Amino acid sequence: MELIFWWMPLAAIGAALVGAFVYVRWRRRTRERLHRDGTPVAHSERLTELPEYRRVLRRYRALLSALLVVVVVASGAGVLLSSRVASRDVVEPQSYKRDIMLCLDVSGSMTDVDARIVDTFASLAKGLDGERIGLTVFDSSAVQVFPLTDDYDYVRSQLTSYRDSFRSQGESGLRYWTGTDLGQGASLIGDGLASCVLGFDGDDSGKRPKSIVLATDNYVNGNPILTLTQGAALAKKRDVRVYAIDPVDYSADGSPDKVATELKTAVDSTGGGFYGLSSSDTVPSIVQKIDAQEAGLFTGAKRLVIADHPAPFAISALLLLMGALGLLWRVRL
Repeated sequence: MELIFWWMPLAAIGAALVGAFVYVRWRRRTRERLHRDGTPVAHSERLTELPEYRRVLRRYRALLSALLVVVVVASGAGVLLSSRVASRDVVEPQSYKRDIMLCLDVSGSMTDVDARIVDTFASLAKGLDGERIGLTVFDSSAVQVFPLTDDYDYVRSQLTSYRDSFRSQGESGLRYWTGTDLGQGASLIGDGLASCVLGFDGDDSGKRPKSIVLATDNYVNGNPILTLTQGAALAKKRDVRVYAIDPVDYSADGSPDKVATELKTAVDSTGGGFYGLSSSDTVPSIVQKIDAQEAGLFTGAKRLVIADHPAPFAISALLLLMGALGLLWRVRL
């Protein structure tokens, strides 16, 4: 514990000494004036020696003494309250944080699953604290919609706009495919995945685990710069886990085709996982897996925390003030 305004008690003591000095001088002058100008009263001892008078006088002096003590203690509590009694601590804030990049193939066959993914993350953003979310969309070229950010109001507004655009096929006013058709071909998965990996800020400390939620059916139409395998290798090199969602439902026969098997092998190599869009629980399941496996302890920079502790002194001052009022009322009686 310490006093933030340490000079306040010194100022109060100085003011008390000055006040005591002025009072003593005033009291002395008052006595001298009464002795000089006062009117003598004969036989006053007959009154002052009466038992009832002595009892009342003792009671009066006791009440005045108690009132003086209460006022002094209350003033001391008030001075300490004004001085800001506080504690200082140097803390290193720790919390579990992660970076999540939504990497969405926006070719025609992917709009339904894209809408479901962004809708889920728009809802999740309400309860996030410290996690950063980014969004990149791609077809023949990639577009970063917004970088990794923890501005959750902005994240929700953007994801909601893209969800509405996916559902309305661009009729809601936002053309989700803008800028994604500048290359040769369509669904260039390896290039899109690599663009999403490069969307992280290059922090290699490992304090912020990185995840990519990749939505694609892995049907490539064209000649990408990087293959899916090369894109996955880049993710693994940068310690990024990739969780893929394939819109094809394999629940009927449980046998993914060659294209899906290639996608599964690639994302499994990063430590992530492969999911077929078999139910509405697919995206929440991925989120739970990311939450369970991707959480990492993040230690922030040291901060000086000053915590005020006014309650004991404020309560004491209030109680003493009430006591002083009660004593003052008894003195007047």
